[in-house]
Amino acid sequence: MESSISDEALARLPFWVTPPGETDGFLITVGVFLVLVLLGFGALYFTIQAIPDRMAAGAHKVQMQLVGVLGLISLFTLNNAFWIAAILVAAVPLHEIFPLHVKAGQDDA
Repeated sequence: MESSISDEALARLPFWVTPPGETDGFLITVGVFLVLVLLGFGALYFTIQAIPDRMAAGAHKVQMQLVGVLGLISLFTLNNAFWIAAILVAAVPLHEIFPLHVKAGQDDA
């Protein structure tokens, strides 16, 4: 069976054009590159998403739970307002604003 393209025409083709019957290296390279870029952006997204949790790591249990719930809601709804609220809750020490215990020696008078 004769080829419809002459040998001279095949020699003049650019490097990204694959000759018949050979593996397309450019397609494989682009595919691997796209997978790596998607994995990189996913890792970056989840790293940024975890910032409020890292900020609230040493806080009280209630504050950590509130930050975690706001982070999950923002992750699943893709709503940035919940993520910003989680950052604000993590940045402010809630136990100083809303004290839950009365100091010893204080009278209610």
